[in-house]
Amino acid sequence: MSKILIVDDSKLVRFSLSKLFKELGHEIVGLAEDGLIGYDMYKEYLPDLVMLDINMPNLSGFKTVEKIILDYPNAKIIMVSAMDDRTIVYECIGLGALDYLNKPFTKETLKEKISFLDKGN
Repeated sequence: MSKILIVDDSKLVRFSLSKLFKELGHEIVGLAEDGLIGYDMYKEYLPDLVMLDINMPNLSGFKTVEKIILDYPNAKIIMVSAMDDRTIVYECIGLGALDYLNKPFTKETLKEKISFLDKGN
């Protein structure tokens, strides 16, 4: 069981991701509606994985991933967004994110993206 932090300004997305992660046997340690709260929760809980939206108020996903990776270089972050633009994907990975997940997604797609958690990486 891995500890998961979900950072997304959409309450529906936070709820949906939380439900899927629980169904996959993981623990949700925090739900944040913006990057500032997400960063503070990261410091507090040191989760195994952060699911991080790109477009959010107060601190964008880009700035949040930058801040987390600067302070915690081994953090595992998957960016989540409805924008389907390869330059955004490359920018997120360039900032230190492991991967990118397009909204909407299925339980199977999520399971595939987080399969590294089951391998203990």
